[in-house]
Amino acid sequence: MKKLTKKQLPLYAFAGFGPSFLGLILGSYLINALDTSGFDIGVENWTYANKILVVTTVFSVMVFIAKMLDGITDVPFAALTDSLKTKWGKRRPAILIGFVPMVLSYVLFLFPPSSDEFSMLNTIYLGILLMVYFSAYTLTFVTYYGTYSEITESSEDRISLSNWKAFFDTIHYSIGYAVIPLIVGAEINIKIIGLGVLPLMLTMLIAIVMIKEKSTLPKDVAEAKQETERSSDSPPEEEDVGFMESVKLTAKNKGFMIWLSVMAAFFFGLQLFLAGQSVLASGAMGFEGWQIAILNTSAFAPVPITLLIYRKIMKKRGFRFAFQTALFAFALAMISFVIAYVEWIPSVWVRLIIGITGGTIGSYGIGAFFSAPYTIPSQMAAEELAATGKSHPSMYFAMQGLFNAIVAAISTSLVWLNIRDETRPGEEFFGVHLMPYIVAGSCLVAIILAFFLPKSFSQLGRAEKEKFSE
Repeated sequence: MKKLTKKQLPLYAFAGFGPSFLGLILGSYLINALDTSGFDIGVENWTYANKILVVTTVFSVMVFIAKMLDGITDVPFAALTDSLKTKWGKRRPAILIGFVPMVLSYVLFLFPPSSDEFSMLNTIYLGILLMVYFSAYTLTFVTYYGTYSEITESSEDRISLSNWKAFFDTIHYSIGYAVIPLIVGAEINIKIIGLGVLPLMLTMLIAIVMIKEKSTLPKDVAEAKQETERSSDSPPEEEDVGFMESVKLTAKNKGFMIWLSVMAAFFFGLQLFLAGQSVLASGAMGFEGWQIAILNTSAFAPVPITLLIYRKIMKKRGFRFAFQTALFAFALAMISFVIAYVEWIPSVWVRLIIGITGGTIGSYGIGAFFSAPYTIPSQMAAEELAATGKSHPSMYFAMQGLFNAIVAAISTSLVWLNIRDETRPGEEFFGVHLMPYIVAGSCLVAIILAFFLPKSFSQLGRAEKEKFSE
């Protein structure tokens, strides 16, 4: 695959912006919009029809199944895209195969077939659409992320690409969690917003245009290999890796497997927070649209600066220490949201100040969370390719995606969709208020697990010490 120049990296990182943003809209808003539970201010615009359109208990199981399917398909889809044989290469066709059903299922999710409350038809129909959407999303992104080690020349370029992706993630999260509440506060229904941002899906076509790869048909690969053998200046051809071998190579990487346990712990809390943040802010914290926008701006606007601070700490102390400080910062933010409870503090201004303070502290963690999941798998895959000639970068992202999908399915469906309805006498938002406690706890668990990472992870990111898989 043709390598990108340093100047091309930002544009390639931007390719994932649109689908990632619409994934946020679906996961954080549209699924919640089917149920009025937990909402207070502006409920008629936060939901499709100001009524419960699904059977909540059944739908929570459907969401769980959809997200589990998302995780289960990570590995076979990674094997597919790492070994696909077409005259157009293996990455571009795989992205397109996932892209089309991803767009269609997103659009259809905006139009439930029934307007009845507690509709089983809606429950089954929308649950199936989520299964299609998450599977298609997985194929698209496991392929896209798999190219990160293939289109970059060095670890420096891979870290740069990951940081640019983190930067654009910050923008789409800022829009998603700061601007969207303002629009909803202006009495525009979340369903209209979800439809209006649809054209952003097209940014993924940037990757398809920028990827320059040769045919992967066996005949063409054999000819290319013969040509390479005749030219001493050409780099060696990549060795095909079978499905089971790819899984075994990834699973035997001890450092990577420990990283997955750290990732799973904090990702559980992060996904729980992202799934319920709009309900937490509107209900338990008692904020209106513009107040939610200010709160979310405090969390996302500083991220470009906090990313620089995070990178500076990493250069001095290494990845492990820097990531642990990010986890601790996010836990502190959750504690501030616990304190800013409408049942404990009557003054909305005091609650808002506490929330803004916590959001600003948490922005340091957010920047790190965006960057790390791209850097580590792509770097490990690149090092393995350099050492063995075996190329299966998508499998590293797939294994990470599998772990993430499992914990996300548990946190956002089995946990969140059930605790949000919990109440106690005098505490209407008891269940919603539990959420930041759980998130803070998951961050503390991740901090502890990070101590078990190999010592080489302490060297990652330090000046002149980018290699860490030995």
